[in-house]
Amino acid sequence: MSAGPRKIRERVFASPFTLCPPAIPDYAWRIEHSVGIDQSGLDDLRDRARLIAERLSESPRERPLFVEFSGSPKSGKSTCIDIVAHFFRRVGFKVLAPAEGASKRTPYYLKDDLAAFNTWSADYALNHVLEGLYHSDRFDISILDRGLFDALVWFELLAETGDVTPKERDHVHHFLLIEKWRSAIDAVFLFKADPDTSLRREHEDKLIEEHGRAMNPDFLASLNAAYDRAREKYAEDFPSLVVIDTSDSDKTTAKGTASIVATRIVEMLERST
Repeated sequence: MSAGPRKIRERVFASPFTLCPPAIPDYAWRIEHSVGIDQSGLDDLRDRARLIAERLSESPRERPLFVEFSGSPKSGKSTCIDIVAHFFRRVGFKVLAPAEGASKRTPYYLKDDLAAFNTWSADYALNHVLEGLYHSDRFDISILDRGLFDALVWFELLAETGDVTPKERDHVHHFLLIEKWRSAIDAVFLFKADPDTSLRREHEDKLIEEHGRAMNPDFLASLNAAYDRAREKYAEDFPSLVVIDTSDSDKTTAKGTASIVATRIVEMLERST
């Protein structure tokens, strides 16, 4: 666990072909303008992925590659997961991709108590880390839709809002950062969108545009700030963290973003397989 806050340096990917950052542990990488790669580039990515899948079928990894998708609501995170998981499954990988706990699995009766709600969600994420580590099916890739890093962010925010004390937040953080499971997270893709973009996406095709408890400008701004604080505070604990800004101003596309994320995963597998 890191001793304290550490300033993160960022590099912007302006081209879908500049996707091989050096393995330097104190960098967080940022993707902007993810217009994607052309069909020949996608064909090459498919062939590279299939070659890795063939090697893994003969000599499986000792554990899956753990990839966490974290981020603010309506930032494109879940859409990207669907596209990326589909790609890797179709080229022959065994992919564990459980549904997100916060929106789809957490009991409804906990939603009025944010501390209880996020404790359950954090436990759900940890359960799937352990499942990936010990499951007899030997998955190649485990995709976490809101994992340990995301849980850290939410308790950072809850301490700010007074839903938990700073001491309680620190206890939770120390538990989530236990080396055995924290070190299993090989990469974090942090999706961000400014509040205006998130709310526009939230209200698309809806009959009314009333704000909710989380889907309102002030809360979304506070949540984005909590992601920034956690990213700096735990830079050393999650060295392979990629920031993906999908705000309207950055002109991202779902397919383009997914192609960049899939390329990054393929590169990691090529280095470790």
